Parts: sequence; structure tokens; C-alpha cells
Amino acid sequence: MTFSTLHKINKIFYFTTLALYLFVYFGMLFQIILGIVQLIIGFTLLVRRDELSKTKKTKLIIYWILVIMAFFLILISSKFKYVVGNLFFVFVLPMAIATYFYFFTANINSESFLEAEWENLALFNYEINKEILEKYVPAGTEIDTWNNNCYVSLVGFMFKNTKVVGVKFPFHVNFEEVNLRFYVKHFENGEWKRGVVFIKEIVPKKAITFIANTLYQEHYETQEMRHEVVENVETKTFIYEWKNDKNWNTIHLETRKDFKEIEVDSEAEFITEHYFGYTKINQKTTFEYEVIHPRWEQLDVLKHHVDIDFENTYGTDFGFLQAQKPTSVFLAKGSKITVKNKRKLEFLNVLEHEMLI
Repeated sequence: MTFSTLHKINKIFYFTTLALYLFVYFGMLFQIILGIVQLIIGFTLLVRRDELSKTKKTKLIIYWILVIMAFFLILISSKFKYVVGNLFFVFVLPMAIATYFYFFTANINSESFLEAEWENLALFNYEINKEILEKYVPAGTEIDTWNNNCYVSLVGFMFKNTKVVGVKFPFHVNFEEVNLRFYVKHFENGEWKRGVVFIKEIVPKKAITFIANTLYQEHYETQEMRHEVVENVETKTFIYEWKNDKNWNTIHLETRKDFKEIEVDSEAEFITEHYFGYTKINQKTTFEYEVIHPRWEQLDVLKHHVDIDFENTYGTDFGFLQAQKPTSVFLAKGSKITVKNKRKLEFLNVLEHEMLI
């Protein structure tokens, strides 16, 4: 039996339990069946653990530790007459473990954290002094430039068909994002990895902000957002907006309708062809994650307009962008993307390295 089949079985029993909880009593009864089914699946995975990656083995071990702990807590709680406590240990805690196991099997065939489609990426690019960005540069990376120019980019786009660890969350599948980012590179195994660092990422969903900031230690912020795409006979108009302190910030651009290839070694290629994300955790530690997507196409931009309170949105370091015109503006078509699970990179600082030498 394949891992995908095991997940489908788990999925059927998990969501049947959730549905039956509308009638409370039936949900409680069926949860016992769900628990038995998950134990069988868990045991099957334990027998076939050699087929799992190291990360998946660790998550499977965590599941069994939680199961054993829950079993003993249920035994202990049965000796007490506290109804609320007993309900927690007998039903709430096991259901929480069942939810953990559901997400585990949902992502068992993949090392990806997120799958989605990125559409209509509006990229406003500004030249910036390297010194402004130095304190934001993650350990083990250095600022990447194009023709000796350092950039930050304001990017607005749509998330579509979003899955986190293989699951679509209701009301969190399609949404806007606007971020401010800059470009870095990391040398590993004889080659440069080109990536981006985010100053801030704005989304309209609090759950997304919580997950990204908690699991990836990113810099997400939740704001009310809206977007619009207007298609005319010869042009398209793309608008992204978010509300900050009762004021709407706006990205607006008008393009031609026919997509074309992004030229090799062009500025547009530099801006769009970065396949890693880097997050600064502290002076020695960096999170790295890979973003997989095909090469994108672009639309010619005819007009553009930005109405943003940069200082209020991104802090005093970037307030000067208020009066600065973008060096270039692109509209990238986007594509399906996969964000792989994060990897921790740890580095010695320069002083410690010299002491070891």
C-alpha cells in the first residue's frame, strides 16, 4: 500500500470524525475508530520507516511519543472525577494528536512546506545604498548586485490554490501579498545560490502571518487588502492595495496584453530568477528554503503609479523611497511554485573563526 493511499484512508476517517462532531456524541464515538485507524497507519509507517526521510522519521517518532503520553494521561485522568479534565484528556488531546498525524501523512511524499500558484507579480525596483541593507543581511550570505547596482523590490502578487503541508485551508487558498525584499547570494559546494531576503510581507490572513512568523521566523504582517485586474482591448491594469492606519496604499500599473520571454542576463532576469529565500535568525544562524518554479514570462509595462507611505509601512530605513522613483517596473506572469522545508545554516562569526585559526 502506497503512502498516498494511507493518507487517503486517514483523510476519510479524519474528516468523517470532524463532520460527526456536529452531533457531538457521534463524533466522540467515531473518534475512537479514527484513533484505531491512525494507530494502524502509524504502525505501518513504523515498519516501513526506512522508506522515510530523516525529517519524516523524526515526525513519526514525535507522533508515537505523543500517543504514549496521551495513553498514560488518559489512565491517570480516569482516577479523578473532574469532568472537564477527563474530556480534555480523553477527547481534546487525542483529537489534537489526530490532527498532527493528519498533516504528517498529508505531506509524507513531499519535502515541501508550501505549494501554490503565484500570479501577476508586479515588481517595482529601486536602487539602494548597500549600507542601508547590511544589518538585514543573514549570516553566510552577501548582497547580490546587477551591474554593480544594489536593489530593493516592492512586489505585489496573488497567491492561488495554496496548500500548506499538502492541505488547503478554507478561506486561505487565494489571497494577496505585498512584500519588500532585497537580493543576496550564498556560496555552497562550489557554486553561488541566489536568493532573496524579505524586509516585510503583508497578507490579509492572520493565520498565514502566524504560521510564517512562527515556523519560518519571517516578517509577516496582517492588513486589510484588495486587488483588481482590468482587461481592456489592448491593455491590462493591475492594482494591489493594503490598508495601514486607515489609509490605503496602492500599487498600480498598466501593461500590454502579450507575454514575452525574459531576456537572459537582463535586469528583469536578475529580479525574477532567485530560487532561494534566506531569513536572518541571529548573527550566526540563517534559515534557507528553496523555491522551485519554471522561468517566467513578462508583460511590457506602459504606465505605473505608487502611492505608499514607505516609512510607516517599512520603517525609517526605507522612508527615502517615498521620494524616489523606481529604476524599473516589471509584470511577471508567475507560475506554480513549491517552497521546500527550511534548512538551518549556522556560521562562525569572523572573530571566532580567527581564534580557531
